[in-house]
Amino acid sequence: MKKYALILIGLYPMALYAVGQEQDKTAASSFEWGGRIGFAATGTYLSDAYIDGKRITEYTQDTQVGHFFALQFRLNFNRFLIQSGLGISHNKSSFSIDSKYRDSGTGTAEDIYCSYSLHSLTLPIHAGYHIINRSPYYMSVFTGPRMRYTPPKLFSTKIENLDPYQFTESAEKFIVSWTIGMSFQIGRTFFDFEYEQSINDITSPLSDLSGADPVPGYRLDRRIGIISFSYGIMF
Repeated sequence: MKKYALILIGLYPMALYAVGQEQDKTAASSFEWGGRIGFAATGTYLSDAYIDGKRITEYTQDTQVGHFFALQFRLNFNRFLIQSGLGISHNKSSFSIDSKYRDSGTGTAEDIYCSYSLHSLTLPIHAGYHIINRSPYYMSVFTGPRMRYTPPKLFSTKIENLDPYQFTESAEKFIVSWTIGMSFQIGRTFFDFEYEQSINDITSPLSDLSGADPVPGYRLDRRIGIISFSYGIMF
């Protein structure tokens, strides 16, 4: 009898450990919320661009770093997750186009240069999967769309070396993009890595403010790619 009692006593800690492991498996089955702050490097990709009627096939982009912060909400279903949130981001970038695309009669030898900056409200809707789901350690992958709203007053642009024209442009109010990412969480702290690619163009057609008679065929339609890193805390 004592022998069996000792066996039961010996198995008791193992039983507690097994129960703890099961609890860990479902520990992520909950609603979490938190905040995060991070940096975002934005690159420019010309999708449909013409200068003096010539299609642009070569350009140089200058990836610049902006920042963002956001509230984040996550609903976990053991291995799967759905996350969203509201954020404010500042993205900026620039690019240059070789002067060879200008007509020789313009007398312009300098490269065409365009820089822009936009502040946006963001709303992601992401679905994901927990690769590692053992409290307090989690590693997850996620993907899904992100909607960006850019108020007109929070977009600025500068286009240089297109004399005699003075072109300006405005941002599309709504920009839809697709995001893929990975998240690492230790306890309440997490780190997110994301790549975001816009689906639609981020700007409207060019407008000339110079009053000159512009040559047909000026267009700088473009999309953005964003690589971001953020640090956050979940509750």
